[in-house]
Order: sequence, then C-alpha cells, then structure tokens
Amino acid sequence: MGLPTFSTSTTLTATGVTADVPSVGAEDFVIAVTTASIGTNVVVRIEGTIDGTNYFNCDYGGDTTITSNSTVAFSIQNAPIQSIRGRLVSISTGSPSITFAFSRFVA
Repeated sequence: MGLPTFSTSTTLTATGVTADVPSVGAEDFVIAVTTASIGTNVVVRIEGTIDGTNYFNCDYGGDTTITSNSTVAFSIQNAPIQSIRGRLVSISTGSPSITFAFSRFVA
C-alpha cells in the first residue's frame, strides 16, 4: 500500500449513506469510523459498487455493531470497485454522530 492519494470525511447523525468516494484507479482503502455521543449501539456498513447503482457490503463478516465512543478502522484491499461509501444502518438509542473518514491508496 502506497501513500494516500485522497482523504475525505462525512458525519452522519441519522441512518443513511455518505457520498460515494470514487476509486480513481485505487484498489486499497482505509476507512476510520468514529462514534461520539453513542447511546446503546450503532450499526455501520462499508459498501462498494462496481456499477454505481448496486452496492454490496465490503465486509464478509456482515455489518459492524459499535457499542462505545471509539474509532474503528476498516481496510479494504485489492478491491477493483468503482466507488465506496459508508452506511449508518441503525441507531439503538441516543443521538450519536458517526464520522466516516476515507483514504484511498494507489500502489
């Protein structure tokens, strides 16, 4: 993995998705998901697309449940996708803010 060629972040406070982050030839991504003011838990997902219309979960293990204020990192490698985005799937309680920070890498 080389140096990051692009970084951006988006904060969600309700269920939904971030804007797409185009791959622009990159196949490696690191996504840091930071939670603040969490109640019981939130569920997040990192999604990719190969056609800009149909999205899939990039984590073979399924959605990720976060139960405390923290930062969780995801590493996506060797993924020939068109773009990537974050999804806040659910909020159990409270009014959390979830920040998805994306970095893409070109070898």
